[in-house]
Amino acid sequence: MSAAALRSAARTDVGRARDRNEDSYFAGAHVFAVADGLGGHNAGDVASKLAIGPIQALDSRVDRARTGQISKMLEDTVLEANRAVYKRAQADARVRGMGTTLTAIAIADSSAHIAHVGDSRCYLLRGGAISQLSSDHTLVARMVQEGKLTTEQAEVHPQRSILTRALGAEPEVEVDTLEVEVQPGDRILLCSDGLSSVIAEERIRALLVGADDLERGCAQLIDEANAHGGPDNITVILVEVTGTPPSRTGPEVARRAARIEESAGAAAAGGRARRHVPVRPIIWTLAVVVIALGGWVAVRSWINHSYFVGVEGNRVAIFRGLPTEIAGVKLHYVQETTGIQIDQVRADFRQNLHDGIRAKSLQAARKVVAGIPLVGATPKPSPTPTKP
Repeated sequence: MSAAALRSAARTDVGRARDRNEDSYFAGAHVFAVADGLGGHNAGDVASKLAIGPIQALDSRVDRARTGQISKMLEDTVLEANRAVYKRAQADARVRGMGTTLTAIAIADSSAHIAHVGDSRCYLLRGGAISQLSSDHTLVARMVQEGKLTTEQAEVHPQRSILTRALGAEPEVEVDTLEVEVQPGDRILLCSDGLSSVIAEERIRALLVGADDLERGCAQLIDEANAHGGPDNITVILVEVTGTPPSRTGPEVARRAARIEESAGAAAAGGRARRHVPVRPIIWTLAVVVIALGGWVAVRSWINHSYFVGVEGNRVAIFRGLPTEIAGVKLHYVQETTGIQIDQVRADFRQNLHDGIRAKSLQAARKVVAGIPLVGATPKPSPTPTKP
């Protein structure tokens, strides 16, 4: 397999509002990736570094693989990264609730293979025009897809950074994949939302077009984000296709190229003919709480540690998240089921369960379950106060 001739540059910056950088990145010979760690005090930087590890290991294997294998290899590597983050979060209470975005690209022959989870982005600059190849996995993006918001409203929406998908939240994650043809002169930008959430796409395009040097282009993008307040960590990778990929011929190759161009066109037009955002969101997606507490990273961590006891079907269950929903999206999922059926619960207590009984921890939720009054159960006598 031949490889497209590439050159690249990368840079990361803590920004103006954060005291540490939770972004991680990798820029290799064939594989490039940006990961934006989530969790605030719950070690988002640990999550992003864990996610980058498998991506880095993939780089040396790409040039030995057949072109048809690369997309699957990249997707499998992202799934491996998800399992690594999830396993660490479950095993270590100090980082429980952490997560990360991951946007990765492998370039080989004349194709760019993209795998993506979260709201870090991948842009293609070709002939002076810019196209966003990745789809944001955010609550606002989903509302745009459902026709509840316009693109213009989404760009200024206060909840535009609230994720519906990220690595580390669950044992498995759905990965968006895309393959596009590349040609000499193409520039590909990978970036965290510390760039894309504060700089308009047209301004990004103008900076990329005007940058003769990739290192200078990275520096200008970061400087621009910081000039707009630098509210988040900023990471950018610029990749330029400089060589002439080998030509391909034959009817099947032509059909395949047409399908690739069609997919890329759908992505550029905002159609995103990719997998649908999963129904069950990550539990830190409560926009109302974000506004109330004034900081979405801190809130996300708080939501991750929220539990309540409620009803799933006809059984009492312990849920992780919050007993509510927004825009039709549930902000919780079942953590544990119990053997208690709702009709076994005393009638005057059932509504409490339907409303959801909040608990500060999983252990506290289990205590709530243990104290549920059941039909026919003898109430426990109140303890007699004693003097110290």
